[in-house]
Amino acid sequence: MVMILGFMISLAAGWTVVAADALFRAEQRPGIFHGTPGMVLLLIVAGIGGLTIAGAVVWFLQSMISAAVAVILAGGLVLGGAASKKLHINAAGAANRMMVGLAVLVALYAMVWTYLPPEPLKPLPSATTPAVPASK
Repeated sequence: MVMILGFMISLAAGWTVVAADALFRAEQRPGIFHGTPGMVLLLIVAGIGGLTIAGAVVWFLQSMISAAVAVILAGGLVLGGAASKKLHINAAGAANRMMVGLAVLVALYAMVWTYLPPEPLKPLPSATTPAVPASK
């Protein structure tokens, strides 16, 4: 289950990042993202998306400690980015894809941290003994 959710998170992250990139590069941004206030809003939304991606990736790295994590994350990012790029027609579509991807990321983030939190780390047995022996 952790692998599937991690892949879905990386897929949504790739989808959102490529859509945001297309929106940042657009000459004429649609409606709410038009002009200077729109650019500030776009930067805020992109920042929220980046923090959500970072938190979800931290959850995945804590939940599954394996070399497969890098393969799953990279594969999902590439597939999500390729799918988003295939659907790119104009800036309005990029804005829609970015917002849908962000909504999916927030939903996945809330689900994994609520229902599948990583196990707390246990102290090492050697951590309870003093590093330096007591002198006489």
